[in-house]
Amino acid sequence: MTQILPEAYLDYSDILIRPKMGINLNSRRDVNLQRVFRFKHGGTRTGLGVFNANMATVGNFAVAKKLLSRGMFATLHKHYTVDEIGRFFKDAAAENISLDNLFITIGVKDIDEQIQKLKDLESKYNWKSSRNICIDAPNFYIPKALDVLKRVRENFPDAVIMAGNIASSDICLKLLDYADIIKCGIGSGSACLTRRQTGCGVPMVSLILECADIAHSVSGHICADGGIVDVGDICKALCLNADFVMAGGIFAGTDQAEGEIVNKYYELPEIADGKHIIQTKCFKVYYGMSSEFANNKFAGGMGNYKTSEGRELLIPYTGAIDKILQDITGGIASCCTYIGAASVKHMSKCATIIQVHNQLNKVFEKYAV
Repeated sequence: MTQILPEAYLDYSDILIRPKMGINLNSRRDVNLQRVFRFKHGGTRTGLGVFNANMATVGNFAVAKKLLSRGMFATLHKHYTVDEIGRFFKDAAAENISLDNLFITIGVKDIDEQIQKLKDLESKYNWKSSRNICIDAPNFYIPKALDVLKRVRENFPDAVIMAGNIASSDICLKLLDYADIIKCGIGSGSACLTRRQTGCGVPMVSLILECADIAHSVSGHICADGGIVDVGDICKALCLNADFVMAGGIFAGTDQAEGEIVNKYYELPEIADGKHIIQTKCFKVYYGMSSEFANNKFAGGMGNYKTSEGRELLIPYTGAIDKILQDITGGIASCCTYIGAASVKHMSKCATIIQVHNQLNKVFEKYAV
């Protein structure tokens, strides 16, 4: 019998973090943004737990290089070849950029080929000391996805493995028998249409609380994937006990994201020299990996058994990614000072979350420049 659960499920827009007096933090400079992660299946990594999404537009070399150089984590999308990744390894080494926090993404299709790809990275490019693997499936509830996770763990027993995506805690324990990090979030991304096309998904705030509680009970970790609108949402996810946060759209308008800049022209009502003023706005194309565009580009078309669960978007061009990365580190540090957290690791211990009906004053939003 179909059930409707009585409790309300919350999203980032439904909450705020309440400021309060804490330890004597007088400056954002005093906050420790680095965290040591000790993983369930062995290995440690150190950094600020912010990832770029493993999507073709932002899971690329240029974005990854910038995040790694700022002490964050990074993923590469699954469509790169072994030699392309190998060249990236060499470029990063030449620039003294550590690859300890870089995750190589594989899919769940043609698993023998995917495992061979990882083994070729080992044999050809010495990918051993910091083996991090992201197993990407939009729906990790299918039995095949768990089988792939088991196979990868068997072949790479010492690797740090991130697997997902899921949207309920009931599967966490099963996955954490083999994975170190569970990627949580279905349908919450800005380029995702899963909720519209399938009706499936869970709001991120409730999902993080639910999955983190189960994962942490067995020394697992979670990555909150999707739904990030502003830097404040990253702060909320960390305060809610997410170990990592993954974002895509926030990076999609930058110089480092894939794609050319698209110019669009708008005729304004104002007139100068007898003509309407023409305003130029710049954008970059951002698309979901389940979109028709991505399927045509990487999978040979949609097939007659699929529907498009992603879309193409024009994201306002934002210039170099450095400003956004500074906003992320600065925003997290500032959040810590508001709640008295000496480090990122202590954010969930120091945070008090309140439910709200309105979080932003938007009265002058239309006049923003």
